[in-house]
Amino acid sequence: MAVQPAYQFASKAYSNLFPSRAASDQRWGAAAELRGNCLDYLKAFDKQDWYNRPIVTILNGQKLTGGDKINTVDAFGAENGSQIMSTDAQAEAVLHHIHNYKPPKTNYLAEFERIDTAIMLQPHAAFLMGNQMIDYRKQDGVTEVIESQGSNEVERAINRALIADEAAGKVHIVRWPAFIGCVSNFSNFLDLSRKVMRNLECGVPVVVLSRNNTTQHMFRWSELLLDLMTKEGVDPGMLTYFSCTRQQKNKVFKASPECPAYFTCSRDVAAAVKKDLPKIMSSTGGPNTLVAPKLTPEISTAIRLSGMIENKGQCTAMRHFVLPDCTDKTVDDIFKSTPVVSTPLKALEDSIFAGIFDKVNDRKLMPGYKQLPSQPAIHFRLADTPPAHIDECWREPVIDVTAPMSKDFKTQTFVNKLSHWLNKEQPISLAINGDHDLAMELFERTGLVVYSVGTLEKPALTAQARPEDGECFGEFPPRAQLEEFTHLPVIIPSATAGYNTYYTQENLAQTAKAAYPPGLEYCNDAFVGCSVPVHGFVKQLCNYLADACGPKRGVGHGGRTPIYGLQRPPIMENYPTVLRIAAGATLDEAFPVIAPFFVTNARAQLQVSLDPSSSIAQHVERFAGMQIIKEDTATFQRRLTTLTPYNVMTIEGKRRLEPLLAMHWISRIFCFGHIKSAAPEDEAFVQKFTKSKKWLAIAPAPSRL
Repeated sequence: MAVQPAYQFASKAYSNLFPSRAASDQRWGAAAELRGNCLDYLKAFDKQDWYNRPIVTILNGQKLTGGDKINTVDAFGAENGSQIMSTDAQAEAVLHHIHNYKPPKTNYLAEFERIDTAIMLQPHAAFLMGNQMIDYRKQDGVTEVIESQGSNEVERAINRALIADEAAGKVHIVRWPAFIGCVSNFSNFLDLSRKVMRNLECGVPVVVLSRNNTTQHMFRWSELLLDLMTKEGVDPGMLTYFSCTRQQKNKVFKASPECPAYFTCSRDVAAAVKKDLPKIMSSTGGPNTLVAPKLTPEISTAIRLSGMIENKGQCTAMRHFVLPDCTDKTVDDIFKSTPVVSTPLKALEDSIFAGIFDKVNDRKLMPGYKQLPSQPAIHFRLADTPPAHIDECWREPVIDVTAPMSKDFKTQTFVNKLSHWLNKEQPISLAINGDHDLAMELFERTGLVVYSVGTLEKPALTAQARPEDGECFGEFPPRAQLEEFTHLPVIIPSATAGYNTYYTQENLAQTAKAAYPPGLEYCNDAFVGCSVPVHGFVKQLCNYLADACGPKRGVGHGGRTPIYGLQRPPIMENYPTVLRIAAGATLDEAFPVIAPFFVTNARAQLQVSLDPSSSIAQHVERFAGMQIIKEDTATFQRRLTTLTPYNVMTIEGKRRLEPLLAMHWISRIFCFGHIKSAAPEDEAFVQKFTKSKKWLAIAPAPSRL
């Protein structure tokens, strides 16, 4: 078996990259200094500065002026500075740069390691954190900055492995400039660190896009980053800041379909952008959910903190909770102690991270919702089944409550209904408290990325994920709609440039000649008749799966016990992944989809719908252990109305091989992520959940009987 590199998620080499406890403790030791310096920055901040030094387009290190001037707004619509928009001629210059700029180097690892160190230490870290708190009104920026340092260390190591394999001729990193659509709540980690710097250090130019709100702090970190790049001798053409109108942005997108894009956004925005930028990597939200069998004081606190974190503005803020026999009064009792915060500075001074801001939550009730008597700014809706429709209500304290009767809570009917709802809505995070057996059922029946398991006395929150500890996370769209919203789902930590990286043809040809991994010799007679590159790609997938399958234990420095890895699709009756092989489909299309199922314990979960007139029917029928149904298109469409598949994939002869890194091909098909105990060194949890049948495993040869 070929040794898998560290940039392949959950490979053995990947699992050896997480920082030591000593390194983690050292970073957290700097938290008090960061907090104090940020408070000083906030107190001294001149509100006129963002008017006096407006946002502008920066191209090749030059600030471009002369366009229309507008005022910018913060997360709640309050004016906070000025912005000079690009002229149409300047937008054309940006487009010309995108299509003609060539990076002077393809390896900036050394330069960006030094920049990374500088930008996350004082005084820069306090400056970045303070600007984010002013612009986004973030209450706790300390945790993000400290945790991002550990994640950056892991992702830099992953990038080193990726660049080494490119130098060895195994992979090719495509270096079309990457569009970065910034998010506000984790901009110092998700945007500055992993989207921007991790691309730049691999020699991928980036274009940071302005926003219609909270765009001030992102411009300021772009300015700072360019200054640090200049000091390190990095060509300023590598980083462009594009201050643009929506029309200018859309024109550049339509003219640049080869460019990758990295967005953390709503599903509506992702779908709109993907029409022009097919290689968008979208991290989309979801109604994060907390489940508990009964209310205790600790569960009440966990619900309140999860639900109100950052005025309900973190990626993992709770949107929905499940609590048997919950009433309107129960909801009011849970949230009545939510603190009201006047300013981010006051929140930081008082160590508040889950308060609601005063005077910013004035909005109309949505149909079916009520105001809490004790906290009218908080709106809620209560029903005995999960909501048929749910809006994200980003940055608004709105909560849905599912309150079945206690006698119904653990019935298979309710658990299945909740599982289907979770798979349809695809929350980022699910916290299950007080019942490990229920946690196991929901883990095995769903396809989420972040699962947290707690007790009634020490509950898990939805708002917890430390990727540097092996609490790998991502914001995946619902599996059946994946292609509508994203080119690939994004898992963290990973190599950002790896999402636009491919195996070389030489590598595929060499791999095609090599043997299958031990235990998969039965594939020799199965995957025959395809082209050499596809044969090599199938073997790459098999090599990866043989190395990465099985649960991996995270380091757990954050006081929790994580397990992460590759997982099967949700395990429920009549809930298959369906592969429709149309009449014109080819073996080159079919084999890379069939292989991950055929060689793993997900084999029986693939249902192949095979057109009787298909020229590859005899080849497909060789795959024992999978359900193969011969049916024409009309029959297939009628049958789809009788079941609820987890996912439907169709091949019809129109797609050529896309030799993605193996982890990314697999991520389109199987679940990635982690499950963790809220307790440290929880060996009972590890013993129970590592034995789950949800973890993907290599399967023996199928029976021919």
